[in-house]
Amino acid sequence: MLTKTRAQKRLATLWFVAAGLLFLLLLLQTFFGRYGDQTREAWSWFLPTIMPSLSLIAGVVVSDAMGRSDPKATVDPFAFRVAFLLSAAYLVIVSLTVLLSPFSPLSQLELMELSNLWLGPLQGLVGGVLGFFFVSRPKTPPTSPG
Repeated sequence: MLTKTRAQKRLATLWFVAAGLLFLLLLLQTFFGRYGDQTREAWSWFLPTIMPSLSLIAGVVVSDAMGRSDPKATVDPFAFRVAFLLSAAYLVIVSLTVLLSPFSPLSQLELMELSNLWLGPLQGLVGGVLGFFFVSRPKTPPTSPG
């Protein structure tokens, strides 16, 4: 079995590294005028795409740092792999939306808006499995009378 703390750390690392790199890329694109007068629209696409999951993860990481978790709690390795792979797939698709836009016949902002068709449902799935790792509490076994 995999400890819940270790699973959370792996997922948090994946999310914070990927989100940090995407944030830096959008920031550089903003500085170099890539979005022109539509900068607000680009950031309005990016932030709701990433921030809900990051906020959930950050809140639990801070809570756990304050000693509010059971360090011995375990999670099913298969469930962790599903959460990790769904998260990675989601983050790759978000990245591709930004990175492949120069090759699209659509403008960058049109592609961002269109990507909400597939990112929205996928974000819902990812949020559900992340909730399991970052919000759910392990069940305590019933105590036997005695």
